Amino acid sequence: MKQFCIKIIIFLLPVMAIAVFMEISLRNIPNDYRYKREYLVLHSHQIETLILGSSHTFYGLNPDYFSSNTFNASHISQSIDLDYEILKKYQNSFQNLKTVILPISYFTFFENLSNTDEAWRIKNYTIYYRLNSPNSLTDYSEVLSNHPKINTDRLISYYVKNNPAITCSELGWGTEYHAKNAQNLAETGKNAAVRHTIDNFNSKENQKIFTENISTLEAVLEWCSKRNIKIYLVTPPAYQTYRENLNIEQLKATIDTVTEICSKHNHCMYDNLLSDDSFLAQDFYDSDHLSEIGAEKLSKFVNQRIQE
Repeated sequence: MKQFCIKIIIFLLPVMAIAVFMEISLRNIPNDYRYKREYLVLHSHQIETLILGSSHTFYGLNPDYFSSNTFNASHISQSIDLDYEILKKYQNSFQNLKTVILPISYFTFFENLSNTDEAWRIKNYTIYYRLNSPNSLTDYSEVLSNHPKINTDRLISYYVKNNPAITCSELGWGTEYHAKNAQNLAETGKNAAVRHTIDNFNSKENQKIFTENISTLEAVLEWCSKRNIKIYLVTPPAYQTYRENLNIEQLKATIDTVTEICSKHNHCMYDNLLSDDSFLAQDFYDSDHLSEIGAEKLSKFVNQRIQE
């Protein structure tokens, strides 16, 4: 038995060594999460307007077009519970924060990152933001969070091909969605709407998530109120091919709920721009994400609104 155990250890040592080497190498690749954490550590005391949320604000709101000192701390698939965790983590450093911008999208109240297909992204908050919100033990590891092929491709892309790994600007705006590479709006409209629509809207589990997200939004509003910080809520514009495939009940619940909540707070403003006809086809990268052209338009509009 002793000999067998020794052989197993000898066999596993190279595997463990490779895994440790890959883990260290993957963590040393620059990424948007580490970049934004480091920015917040160094500059959070200077930020006047903080943008949070998912890919809708990551690609849709460019701090370059804001009058105040603005930073975009949103990420792809970032849910409202993680927005709140970021606020709390740096709450003692936000000395000049005057406005928080938060998107309320069609899916906002019905999803948490941990219960979506994007749950693997939680490891980015555990490892790089150092938030104590793991979904499982794998969230502490790059190697264990992704398929080996994905990790190998990342290593080759950065270390062999020298491709940049950071996809945001210096102020946190997502730079990859260019109008010249726009996707098919008809196809992405239907696919995105289906992906964002919750099956069995009235199920006990979905209603639980809905209630928890409402409570989190209320907590964010309370957090802002105590610090005399304004909060601007916005439902971002989407192309008609996305809108026409949405579930009416889910959409109505979202819009009615956020409208009612915001109306109870003097420091809150809400704009529903989902069907805003000033955003044209050329403003979109795909059916529910703006290109750099649309981002400029939306950013200037939001800047004007919060200045009011």
